[in-house]
Amino acid sequence: MSSVDRDTWIELLEVCCAQVSITSLDIIIDQAAADSALLPSVLSVEPSLPWHSLFTGLPEAGLEDEAPLLVRVDLAQPLQRQWLVGLVQALGGRSQLLVLASLWPFQVVAEHLGRCLEASNGGCSGLLRYYDPRLFPLLFSHVLEPEQQQQLLRPAVFWSWLDRDGLAERLLGAPDNPDWPEDFAPIELSDSQLETLCCASDATLAMLSLADALPCEGSAEERFQICFAAMLDATRDGLLLTAQREAYTLERLRKLCAHRPGQNRN
Repeated sequence: MSSVDRDTWIELLEVCCAQVSITSLDIIIDQAAADSALLPSVLSVEPSLPWHSLFTGLPEAGLEDEAPLLVRVDLAQPLQRQWLVGLVQALGGRSQLLVLASLWPFQVVAEHLGRCLEASNGGCSGLLRYYDPRLFPLLFSHVLEPEQQQQLLRPAVFWSWLDRDGLAERLLGAPDNPDWPEDFAPIELSDSQLETLCCASDATLAMLSLADALPCEGSAEERFQICFAAMLDATRDGLLLTAQREAYTLERLRKLCAHRPGQNRN
């Protein structure tokens, strides 16, 4: 699905749903990345959209304007589909929507995904922002162990999102019956897994702070992957200060660009 841009994303999602006889999509909206709260838009749709704040039951429950919202859209309802198309267009390809197709009842999906937000490390609990589309694929490629990944794969026939270039991606799920709440155990993250998450955050910040110094052109997704790999290596080399890590990353970018055809060597 990576060759599909945001303008045809909904159409391809419809095709994927039809292949598994599903007519609805569950959309996680990352309100924290929005210029304004998106709940009023959700509430304006008729027939009404089932929705749920994933912060429900958590200490962050009061942060209504920042809570990730789970919304079920029935693609067979023209006004609901139109609303989803309008939302994607309004966001302009920004990474704020994470989509899954699920066979579970909406409330069961909502409660499960809310529990998936809780993670712990060394007895300290916190939020795992898996609903950020920029972080979601890294959880499967670099962070979570296979058994930990199952918590996010079990409710989904497939997941989909737009990458940093506005191109659609898809990850197949592993649909299974839901757990009872008492059988659910929050993900325990190791120190190494936390370090990897921090590297992803550092890479995102480096793309902004080094924007004027980056020596070659490339897609946003490609630049992130280079910065992320450099941050992982910087951590392994014991470079902890921000200035050290960004200098290391910039040097990595310059070396890669210097060996590309058509690039000037400084």
